[in-house]
Amino acid sequence: MPSNPYTSLNHTLVSMPTKDQEDRAEALLELSISLIDSCLEVLKLNITKDEQLIRESNLMPGGTLGKHFRHVIESFNSFLLPLKTSTFSSTTTTTTKEEKENFEINYDNINQKSRYLISRSIKNCILSLEEIKNDLINWGEISRNSSNNNSNNVINGEGIAGEIGIKRSNLGNIMEKKINVIAITPTKQVMGSTIGRELWYCSLHAIHHFSMLRTIAVHEHGIELPVEFGTAPSTLLYRGLNWKPPTENKEKSMAVKSKL
Repeated sequence: MPSNPYTSLNHTLVSMPTKDQEDRAEALLELSISLIDSCLEVLKLNITKDEQLIRESNLMPGGTLGKHFRHVIESFNSFLLPLKTSTFSSTTTTTTKEEKENFEINYDNINQKSRYLISRSIKNCILSLEEIKNDLINWGEISRNSSNNNSNNVINGEGIAGEIGIKRSNLGNIMEKKINVIAITPTKQVMGSTIGRELWYCSLHAIHHFSMLRTIAVHEHGIELPVEFGTAPSTLLYRGLNWKPPTENKEKSMAVKSKL
């Protein structure tokens, strides 16, 4: 086991106790950060050339490695954008009508200028992911410190990372805040959600794209990737520590190209 499980590609190493609302909130945030870390590590060690990002896939027509990285980046940026200016800092889980109307996540609101560069440049991908990681860390710190901690808020025993006597923070309350998600279908839709639920969506969405990234990278580029990359946490837990990965056939020649 690595000395720092939070930077491991194996996101099951991140402690996820269910005994406390705060522990669950911390685990969710740490999971999202570890997924961004895994993406950064792949871009620094495995997928390292711009040409690899832009080469069109035969297995997934119209897809490229760069486009899948871009989708992950855009979804996290859409999640983080309203949080950067949010005033969600009370210790209650209720949300006023004014707060809810002013706090919306719109995954269809993307930056057309930056998305081209992100999908074609290793450097821009890395810079964007590092910014997301820093934003998640900073938002977590702001959320934790937004409540008035006192001696009554001390947890008896260990916290999520094994700390003794740590103080309860406000992160769990912030995660349960109700917000609106905007979608264009093409009719505008407004759906209720919570901050925590949308952070989990971004994490699950990232794993989904990592899985497709894996198919293209391994079977078309012949690139080796960590076995955990693109695998859901529930699958890793089901497999257990003794699970052995199958041999992946790399760079298969395409006998017939898809007509899709």
